[in-house]
Amino acid sequence: MNLKKIIMTLLQAAVTLFLLWLLFHDPAKRHQMVEALQTANLLWLIPGFICFGLVLVTSAFRWQLLMKVQGIDFGWFRVWQLVMIGMFFNLCLPGGVGGDLIKVFFAMREAPKAKSGVFLSIVVDRIAGMFALILVSLGVFLYFREALMSLPMVRAFLVTVVIIFGAFMGLILFGLIIDRFHLAKRLPAKMPGHSAIMDVSRAFSVYARAWKSVVAAIVISLPLNLFIFGAAIFAADAFKGNPGAAAMTSVIPIVNTISSLPISLAGIGVREKLFAVMLHSLYGTSENLAVLISITGFSLMVLWGLIGGIIYMTYKPGDGGSVSISQMESAVEGVEHQIELEEEKHDA
Repeated sequence: MNLKKIIMTLLQAAVTLFLLWLLFHDPAKRHQMVEALQTANLLWLIPGFICFGLVLVTSAFRWQLLMKVQGIDFGWFRVWQLVMIGMFFNLCLPGGVGGDLIKVFFAMREAPKAKSGVFLSIVVDRIAGMFALILVSLGVFLYFREALMSLPMVRAFLVTVVIIFGAFMGLILFGLIIDRFHLAKRLPAKMPGHSAIMDVSRAFSVYARAWKSVVAAIVISLPLNLFIFGAAIFAADAFKGNPGAAAMTSVIPIVNTISSLPISLAGIGVREKLFAVMLHSLYGTSENLAVLISITGFSLMVLWGLIGGIIYMTYKPGDGGSVSISQMESAVEGVEHQIELEEEKHDA
């Protein structure tokens, strides 16, 4: 891990600890949370657990579809194993190293002759997932627009989400222009976001003829988002005085989008604070209960992550052997650099 990533990790840890201190330093609030937990109907967590499991199942189907475009077919169960391993590393690795890197590395070991294809499949997988999230979020925002626009603080959260979505759409548009007009060689190497733009541009080149598969991946992502909503709603249903499914639905896109930013470790603290502020401001839900709902929903994800950890411990890579995280990063970065060179050659 280089110095930049170490500093980023320390900052994220500091933010996480500070927010957790804000949320739990008051003994009275902690007592109220314990009381709410003691009266909770935890049977509601069973359908919530199933819902999040369906998120991972659907994710595997989507990634498998996009890899097949590249002529890569591991079989669904093998892809699901990689998704689960990625889920585990998303939770346990700090800083900028995430589950995507780990599962791409293992997938490249499974298909050593199609490393670029594996990498590009995960790029398009993320693009499809974000497009679906934008569509679902747009529907939610339009339906709950009066409530969401009623408070200045919530409007500020909405603006933040719009900026995030706008930056994503700008990246996609820029990548499309680079590919369409063959401008890869003219793009300054030190330009911010250079690698991401080149990755997207190359993805357009490769997946242009397979647009139906990309559309299918976006369509698959729509129920995936609904399963995410379901997991959070069932987590809330476990507690007396919960705000209800409609209220949870209205805030989930905002909370999930903002907490996905690298502000804290795995979004911990940011997620809980956003739920507390939004559910209390919009629907009068106790902030303590909102925090507890958030933690309970996150615990479902942690449980699936632990299952992913068990799969990782029993997983046998295609070519055997073990490597360090830094070696995984180097391998994936090497493939990404090769893709950039291929895009420049393609535009020559």
